[in-house]
Amino acid sequence: MVETSTPTANPSCCWRRWYSSLYAANHHHRRWIPFPATFFSTHSTLLTAIFLAFFFTVFYWQKEATAGELLIFRRNFSSRQFPKLRPVAFNLTDFGGVGDGVTLNTAAFERAVVAISKLGKKGGGQLNVPPGDWLTAPFNLTSHMTLFLAEGAVILGIDDEKYWPLMPPLPSYGYGREHPGPRYGSLIHGQHLKDVVITGHNGTINGQGQTWWRKYKQKLLNHTRGPLVQIMWSTDIVISNITLRDSPFWTLHPYDCRNVRLKNLTILAPVYQAPNTDGIDPGRFEFASLECMGFRSCRLQGKFLGQHGHGLLLDGDDS
Repeated sequence: MVETSTPTANPSCCWRRWYSSLYAANHHHRRWIPFPATFFSTHSTLLTAIFLAFFFTVFYWQKEATAGELLIFRRNFSSRQFPKLRPVAFNLTDFGGVGDGVTLNTAAFERAVVAISKLGKKGGGQLNVPPGDWLTAPFNLTSHMTLFLAEGAVILGIDDEKYWPLMPPLPSYGYGREHPGPRYGSLIHGQHLKDVVITGHNGTINGQGQTWWRKYKQKLLNHTRGPLVQIMWSTDIVISNITLRDSPFWTLHPYDCRNVRLKNLTILAPVYQAPNTDGIDPGRFEFASLECMGFRSCRLQGKFLGQHGHGLLLDGDDS
């Protein structure tokens, strides 16, 4: 009896043939797509919703944490130094000022002005307003004073008229523009002054005029609204490099002044919602110059310059 034997197959060859046949069966006519592309293409709607939810959650958290200001768009203003434009310089915080947008800083401004008023013979003083929101009622300036607003500094006018003092109507009118009798004063006021500068690194004076405009339309005010900045019967006035916005009434009102220079100002107010918020109302002046002014949301109209206006220079690269 002849015994025959069948050669034994190589195990490794069998394993390769088995794996190849299995892979071919499972992947026949199927194109392989990388996992990330497959996942994102099939879940694009879900991923978009998750991204938007995260985005708005972060924005809402920052808005609440910063009293309405988003940190994503907030710049760091602390590194820019105040220039020394007077022999003596003060910071508003030296007099108890708090720039949180809630604390009323009228007393701090008044104490600072009193301190500067004693420095006239030494060349005057400078009041630096650092970054922050500095809520205040109206206050007066003094001679030989520089009010300097840092970048990011906002002087906020309180929008409750009971904090605004009354003053006589303009001599050129003899009566209030909107009501007979006295009118409200301005947020920042000065009269019979000499050598006054309001400037900065484009800080802002904000009159928060929305409440005033609404009350005016609803006939809830008993006196004519007040300007944002008003300087009267004064000499050598410079206002430059700041933003003035949302005034209750006229924005900038130099009256019966001599040697007034207005330069690099930005004046902002809505066109239709803000009644009679003129940008600049110069009246009864001598030798004034307006240079490089920027106006937004306003209508330009011919204006009569009040009583006895002489020597007005308009200059700048843009109009």
